[in-house]
Amino acid sequence: MNAEKPGMTTTAELKDSHHPELVRADMRAFIDWLKESDEIIVVSEAVDPRNFELSAIVQHSENGPNKAVLFENVKGFDMPVVANLYGTIHRTAMALGIVPTDNQIKKYYDDPRGSPGSLAGMSGRKMNGFSMDPRSRAELILIKELLLDADRRAYRKEMPYVMASSAPCQEVVITENIDVLGLLPVVWHLKQDAGPYITPGGLVQKDPDNGLLNIGVRRHMVSHERYAPNRIGVQIGTQTPGGKIIQKYHDRGEPCPMAICLGPDPATQILSTYSSPHYWMEPPYSEFDMTGVIRNKPLELVKCRTIDLEVPANTEIVVEGLSPPPPDNKIDEGPMMEFTDYSGTVVEAIPFMEVTAITHRNNPIFHTCMSGNSEEHRVGCIWSFFGYEQMGLELIKKQFPHVVDIGIFAGSHGFHAVVSMKKTYEGEDRQVLQYLLATQYFKFVTVVDDDIDPHNSEQVEWAKATRTGRRPEDYIISPQMPTWEMDPEIDQHWRVAKLGILATRDINESYTQPAPDTAMMEKMRPVFEKYV
Repeated sequence: MNAEKPGMTTTAELKDSHHPELVRADMRAFIDWLKESDEIIVVSEAVDPRNFELSAIVQHSENGPNKAVLFENVKGFDMPVVANLYGTIHRTAMALGIVPTDNQIKKYYDDPRGSPGSLAGMSGRKMNGFSMDPRSRAELILIKELLLDADRRAYRKEMPYVMASSAPCQEVVITENIDVLGLLPVVWHLKQDAGPYITPGGLVQKDPDNGLLNIGVRRHMVSHERYAPNRIGVQIGTQTPGGKIIQKYHDRGEPCPMAICLGPDPATQILSTYSSPHYWMEPPYSEFDMTGVIRNKPLELVKCRTIDLEVPANTEIVVEGLSPPPPDNKIDEGPMMEFTDYSGTVVEAIPFMEVTAITHRNNPIFHTCMSGNSEEHRVGCIWSFFGYEQMGLELIKKQFPHVVDIGIFAGSHGFHAVVSMKKTYEGEDRQVLQYLLATQYFKFVTVVDDDIDPHNSEQVEWAKATRTGRRPEDYIISPQMPTWEMDPEIDQHWRVAKLGILATRDINESYTQPAPDTAMMEKMRPVFEKYV
């Protein structure tokens, strides 16, 4: 195989393509830009958000031009709804101010990191779902590089957030007679969902130990049947940073303050789905600091009205509330269809939120993201898994410094990790494999040699076909291993059987790609170049 690895984007190249002045200050300014760019469909006909009229039109757009959709006339509400806002690589690049140069488009054309097979493991209903034209390939790589660069610079506190005394998100404040379903056009997306869900609201929390703010997209069921009118669900993984923050408050017997931000500025919205490489370490910064780096301007936050928490000032809608401590602090919720096209969880008891206030801008716009395997849902997952790749690499290199790279395998929806390494002793690859199976959520782990690019699905399949199977121990089955709630095959304890594959050579076994010798290749190069 080709041992040449694609070159990373240099700082100068990233500077050439990233234009902070193009990053819109709020969601409505971004929507205006999409109108100017013919990237959004404006629907004036009245549609119902709860009987699948609205979601059917969104899915038609996904299956056709795959544009964002703005619904101006939503039955029962004076509030417009926008969907599929960040449902393509190109619109996400627009949101982050990325404009690839002609040289970058050419450079990245054959780079597997920008191919349909390397979207951080994501794929969809159709092969061309992300329209991977040459520009989109370059945009995909540059987005990944920008996020990692912003992460490093936020770590150095280059552009921390600042506080504002007042904010557009509090132009209207509601603290009495709160009925979330009545006040907000929360959409019932798919008939397989148990009801209407708020998503992709960014849930803001504050670590009580260090005061660090965290934002992450969660799922929030809104149902009069299961909850009171002023209660909503908080579907959040117990091992996520947000889940750990809830647990810290509850261990103290205290309610956990939280605020759902619907329609923050575009950069913050994208970062709310991003998994930092410091995800399970000690990040001394917030995603809000990363927003400042991407915008080259500090993000303004404002204090919430009823809880001790800060939120982005230009958010369209903020839902403030408290998650009460045990006992009796959980309610059965679900199911909701996930990006896997299966229900993310069974019906289970999860924490809920007592809504203490809803604040919003004048004439707010409600942002919704289709549940299930929708375009916007999958694109958001890409940024999460890109960060997770880097996080996994940094974690494992602390134990195994000869690991070279990690890629989340094409089409696996985040379930299959491929690790390339330069093996220095027999059994080292097995140690790496078992470490990942035991400590990470991956359902499948494949270990390959360092001459294989883990982001190149064809190279990985070649290694599996030619370097696996000589020994029965090349295949390792680990039963009842912990994973994450997105796996539709988990048991009640979130466990699943996992498979590891060793697609590596023996230490004393060499491989050289068949070709004429180097001297002959160079001798015949000028002859060939006469004809091309």
